[in-house]
Amino acid sequence: MVRITVELLRKRAEHNDGLLATLEEITLHQQNIERIELLGYACRNLKMLYLQNNLIAKIENLHRLKELQYLNLAINNITKVQNLQRCESLARLDLTMNFVTKACLPTVASLAANEFLTELHLVGNPCSEWANYRPFVIASVPQLLKLDGVEILEAERSQALQQLPSLQESLRIELLAEGVDPESAAQMMRRPWCPATRVLEHREMKQLNADAEEQRRASQAKFFGDHSPSKPYRHDFPPLQACTEPLNTPHEGSSILQKNEGQWEFALEESRDGLSIHLDVEVGRFLDSSLIKADVQPRHVRLLIKGHLLQLALPVEIKPGASAAQRSATTGNLLLIMPKEDPAAKAIDQSCWRCVHMLPRHITAIDHHMLASCVKSNTGVGATCWYCWHVHMSWSNGKYLVVKRGLSEALACNGSLVKYPPC
Repeated sequence: MVRITVELLRKRAEHNDGLLATLEEITLHQQNIERIELLGYACRNLKMLYLQNNLIAKIENLHRLKELQYLNLAINNITKVQNLQRCESLARLDLTMNFVTKACLPTVASLAANEFLTELHLVGNPCSEWANYRPFVIASVPQLLKLDGVEILEAERSQALQQLPSLQESLRIELLAEGVDPESAAQMMRRPWCPATRVLEHREMKQLNADAEEQRRASQAKFFGDHSPSKPYRHDFPPLQACTEPLNTPHEGSSILQKNEGQWEFALEESRDGLSIHLDVEVGRFLDSSLIKADVQPRHVRLLIKGHLLQLALPVEIKPGASAAQRSATTGNLLLIMPKEDPAAKAIDQSCWRCVHMLPRHITAIDHHMLASCVKSNTGVGATCWYCWHVHMSWSNGKYLVVKRGLSEALACNGSLVKYPPC
C-alpha cells in the first residue's frame, strides 16, 4: 500500500520549490494510492487535485480543502459519491471509470450542497448504463451545467426536475426486483459537525503527524544507518573522550576530542596584553543563562549550551580558579576570560610540531568552520601546514586568503601565486 506522505508531496511539488503551504496544484496520478490522507492538513490551499489512475476506494479527508476547485478521481475504485459537501469551492468533479453502481446512484444527490459545482463526469461507471441515468443526475444536482462533457439545456433540466419523483420510484422498484435494498445500498456514512467531530479530527491529525514523524525517522535511518544525524540532549557533561588520532588536535599532548554539537559560532583568541585566553561564543541574546554550564580545566574548556556540548582544547595552560564568565548586554555573547598559568607562554605556535616545518608567514586560511580545531586570534588565524595538514597559527598581516586542502598552490598577500609541494 502506497501512502500519501510529506516526502511524496514535496517530491510532486517541485514546481512550487517543494513548498506545501502555498501549493495550489498537485498531481498524484498512477502512484497506487489506496487512501486519501494528509492533503487536508499539509496542502490546505489546493485548487486542483489530480488523483486519477490509483486504487482509491472512498472519497474522504478532503473537507479541509476549502479552495479546491477541480478534483480528478478518474479510474479508481470509488463506489459512492460522498464527503464532498464541505468543499465549498468545488466546480469540476471527474469520476470517470469508477464503480458507482445503479444502487449507489442516489448518492450523487450529496453534490447538491456544492453550489459552485458546474461539471460532473460519471461516464464509464455501471450507473451510466441505466436508461434514466442522465435525467436522474441532472435533477439530483440541479446546478450542473455539463454532465459527461455534454451541455445541459434549460429545457432538459426543467423536464428532469419534473420527472425526479417518478425516476426515484422507478429506480427503487428496479433495485427491489434485483434483490437489492435501495436504502442500505445508498446509505452514506456522514460525519456530523459537532464538538465530538472536532475532537475526533484533532486526534486523527495527531496520529497523522505521528505517522509522518515515524516515516521521517525511517527515511533518515535508511540514509544514515543506525546513527541519527541529530545530536543528543545532554543534562550534564559527559565523560572525557580520549583522542586516538593525532590529526584531530593541533597541539601536542592534547588528549580530548574537540566537539561543537550545537554548531555555535565562537572565537578562541589571546587577549591584547597576552596574559589570558578569551573564548567568545555567540549564544544569542535571548538565551537564558540558566541553560549554560561551564567546565574550565587547565588544558581544555567545556560548555553545555541548551544541552549541546562545546568542547575545546586550549593552546596553553590556564588558571581555572581565576577564570571568569560574562554575558554581553547587547549581543548576549558568552565571554570566558581564562588567565594563563605562565604569562610568557605563547598561545600561537608558528611551527608544526608533527613535521617541524615552519608555516609560511604570508599564507593563511579563514575556513575555521570546517576545521573544528581552528584557533583564531588577533595576530593570526588557523592555517594548514602544507606537509602534514595540521592546524596552526600563521601571521596573516591583515590579509585573509583561502588555502584549500589538497592544492599545491596558494595566493600570497601581494596576489602572486606561490607553489608548495604537497606531501
